[in-house]
Amino acid sequence: MNRPDLLNLLLKVRNCSASVEFQDPYHVWVFNMDVFSQIESEIVELEKEEILEANKEVSNDSVKLSLLLTTDIGWFESITDFFKNLRVTIKNEKKFFDDFYINNSTEQDRDKLRKSVDAYKNWCKILAKISDHIEYDRQNWWPTYIFVMEGGKSKKITTYKLPLKNLEESFLIDIDTEPCDMDTLTSADLHSYERKLVMRSSLIELYNEFSEKELFLSDILKKPYKLWELFSLNYEIYINKYSINKVINDVEIQKLDFLSKLNSLVQEHQTKSLTIPAVLVSTAIIKGWTSSGLLLIFVAMLLTCAVVIIGIRNAKNSLNDIIESSDKTMELFTKENTDDVDLALTQKVNSVIKNALEKLRHKKESADRILTFLEGIIYFGCLIWLLFVLYQFKENIANILIFFTSN
Repeated sequence: MNRPDLLNLLLKVRNCSASVEFQDPYHVWVFNMDVFSQIESEIVELEKEEILEANKEVSNDSVKLSLLLTTDIGWFESITDFFKNLRVTIKNEKKFFDDFYINNSTEQDRDKLRKSVDAYKNWCKILAKISDHIEYDRQNWWPTYIFVMEGGKSKKITTYKLPLKNLEESFLIDIDTEPCDMDTLTSADLHSYERKLVMRSSLIELYNEFSEKELFLSDILKKPYKLWELFSLNYEIYINKYSINKVINDVEIQKLDFLSKLNSLVQEHQTKSLTIPAVLVSTAIIKGWTSSGLLLIFVAMLLTCAVVIIGIRNAKNSLNDIIESSDKTMELFTKENTDDVDLALTQKVNSVIKNALEKLRHKKESADRILTFLEGIIYFGCLIWLLFVLYQFKENIANILIFFTSN
């Protein structure tokens, strides 16, 4: 029989008892004969469970049923025992009971306790995540969270020991999570490391201001609004000062990388374009003009112009590839730094990336115009070269034209 069904059956039988006794370590439930006859089948079911070590004694007017009720089945003598078992379970990283019973508790009491258990487990999870180490009291398993902090410009290392111990029976029930966003604090998302740093510093800041150090953590668990308010304020400052600066720095690195590629591309083809003026100068200083020399110069000029112009056309295509690559990189960067919880950070990141993309597009357009201008200069240089050659060979060209027209 599973634990929930077993507990329900035990409670049903117990509610029918005339009295309850305790003979360590057994619980003894006494039933009147008329009631016993109504629940005899349920008692038979309990006798089948070896863990209960059930034993039945029948007399003339009553029946005594002794049972071994332990924490193994989720049965607790008091809330103190229950809380201790919870601490041991958390320390051993095991799953705690979803169904349980505490002596003299009502269903309403247990529902409230379930919420308190969830709250306590969440707080323990947060404290374990932000602390450097945990020590346990071996007798009652109260945890002590240890923080090793480096402070200020002096870089002095300080160790803080924050015990989570409260002997008040109502402590577990008094634990609260409002107004904290526990899903955010316990999640392992993109910004969990930043939240950990801010939560650590906020907790220690409050600890230093608190007079009764031994009760600090239990006070925080009962009144977490103080920690949440300070954490929210410090986290906003941290995001504005550090996280967004880190994003800006990463975006700037990406932007400068793409700008460097654009500049290198333009400078490379500016250098190649200088070969055209070199050909023009070489042509101008030639003293002895021959037809074969003209042919050689023509072929050289043609090849030079073709190579440079094809290079410029390819450079323009490369500009488009660089911008497309930058768009994809920035899009991926946007996704990596998007936080559905922290909309303010997301908006700032999007703004920084948008500005970087606009700068890259403006630079691409400028580079495109420079390459187009270089291409135009090359065509203009070719035209000047052609006119110069025609002028140098005007007599030869005239004789050739006369020869063809006379024939």
